[in-house]
Amino acid sequence: MTFIEVIVLYCLQRIKGERTVYSVLHILNGKKSAQTIQDIHIFKLKALFQTFPSLSRANFDSIILSLNKKAWIHAGESAQSFVIHPKKEESLKELLIEYPIPAHLNGWKYHRITVGFWERLSLSIQVASHLAKGNNRYMPVQRNMAVQAWMKQTLQEFSTERQKLNEHLFQELAKCLEDEGIYPEYLICRLTGADHIGLTPEQAAADFGIDISYYDMSFLSLLHFMLQKILAQEGKFPILRKMILDDDSDFILTNSTKATYKLILQGYSLEEISNIRRLKMSTIEDHIAELVLNIPDFSIEEYVSKSKVEEITKIAKDIASKSLKQIKQQLPDATYFEIRIVLAKLGGGMK
Repeated sequence: MTFIEVIVLYCLQRIKGERTVYSVLHILNGKKSAQTIQDIHIFKLKALFQTFPSLSRANFDSIILSLNKKAWIHAGESAQSFVIHPKKEESLKELLIEYPIPAHLNGWKYHRITVGFWERLSLSIQVASHLAKGNNRYMPVQRNMAVQAWMKQTLQEFSTERQKLNEHLFQELAKCLEDEGIYPEYLICRLTGADHIGLTPEQAAADFGIDISYYDMSFLSLLHFMLQKILAQEGKFPILRKMILDDDSDFILTNSTKATYKLILQGYSLEEISNIRRLKMSTIEDHIAELVLNIPDFSIEEYVSKSKVEEITKIAKDIASKSLKQIKQQLPDATYFEIRIVLAKLGGGMK
């Protein structure tokens, strides 16, 4: 069994047939829809957000078909939903022990800055290595013009110490990767220098004798580990810190939700915001759900009464479900919007 199949099974186990099977694909792809953002919070799958951005629907369908044929899953009660066979629950636990989800994976938190960090890091290593050797002609490993422009600007800042850049960068990288339980070689083997060419993901996976999807996720987890450490101890890693794209927002929000949030802070009602932005009320409600999920102190008192919050919370816990339809059946006078934002406020903390 491939690791991507294990990940899909894990997601299906968390969702318990309460969403279509494609909700898993949207999570792994990193789709920034209101539903997907709510799902990763409610079902506690934030770590896996955008961990397989290139996974196609066709390949995903093949995975589902394979798991179904091997009797790992069967069709759920809802259309296009699948659940794990009860007899396979223990087998999945064993698989996750053998191939654990990398501990430092944090897709939702770092998805906006991971690729840029890797592009800048890999190019910096190559440039610093060639500078130390006195080489001026070589093919840059990153073709992104914005990354190359950043590199030129950074080199200007090191104009008097360019020859020492390689040494300083090596020292910071060594300190950053000093930690038990991580595998620095997963990253180091990918780096290109003056005397060697970095491996492709496929070559690295083959060298380590592991499944390509397991390598990809482990590599991503290693980058997330580095980001967390660098941002937490900025003073220790001045060069590496320059490689992280700055984000001036305090919360992880989609651009459209940010625009709605600004109007809320200005005192506009949801109806007024809908008219100002020329968006459907359902879209504005999506934004409210996203705000509740991502801003801890965002109040929902204006949108749902305290008594209804208590009723929805009790029903959700009693039936152990995050299905809007099931909760509404128990509480017909609650709107879907009210149920959504209460579940969002609970943040998937129900058992």
